[in-house]
Amino acid sequence: MSRVFTSDEIWNTIVRISLASIWLYAGVIGKLLNPGFLNPNSNQYVGLTIQYFSQGSIIRGFLYAVAFPHPILTGILVMIGEISFGISLLLGLGVKLSSTTAFYTNLIYFLSASWTGAEEYGLNLLMMILDVYFIIYGGSKYCLDNFLPKSIVNNTKICLITGSVIYLGVVIFLFLYGL
Repeated sequence: MSRVFTSDEIWNTIVRISLASIWLYAGVIGKLLNPGFLNPNSNQYVGLTIQYFSQGSIIRGFLYAVAFPHPILTGILVMIGEISFGISLLLGLGVKLSSTTAFYTNLIYFLSASWTGAEEYGLNLLMMILDVYFIIYGGSKYCLDNFLPKSIVNNTKICLITGSVIYLGVVIFLFLYGL
C-alpha cells in the first residue's frame, strides 16, 4: 500500500506554490496594479528602474540595447511574464517550461540589480536555484502537468530548448524593435 502524501511531494508543492506567490505578487501587485509602473511621469516608472539598474550593472550594454529603447513594452512583457510564471507554478501547469523562462528572467534581474544590494542578489539567486530544481524535477505529483501527455511536459530537454528559444525570441524582438 502506497502512501498518499510523501514528504518530498508535499515540500515540492509547498516550494512551488511559494515561488508562484513571489511571481504573482511581483507581477500583479508590483506592476499590474501599480498605476505608476507604466506611467513616465511617475517615480515608479519602469523606465527609471531600467535606468537605475543599468548604472552599475555588468550587463549595462544589454539593458541599453534591449530594454531601455522601449521601456513600456519591456515593462508589459515583464509583467506578463511574471504573472504567467506565477499562474503556471500555482497550477502546476507547464512547470518545467515556465521554470526555464523564469530562470532567464531571474538571471537578467540578478545580473542587472545584484549590485544594488543583498536583497536583489539573494532573492534572484535563490529563485534561480529553485527554477533549476523545477526544470530538473518538475512540479510534483500534485499539479496539472500530471494530466497532460508525459512525453511533452516532463521532457526536460524539450522544455529547456523551448523555453530558451522563447526567451531568446523575446530578447531578439526587443533588440530589433529598438533599432
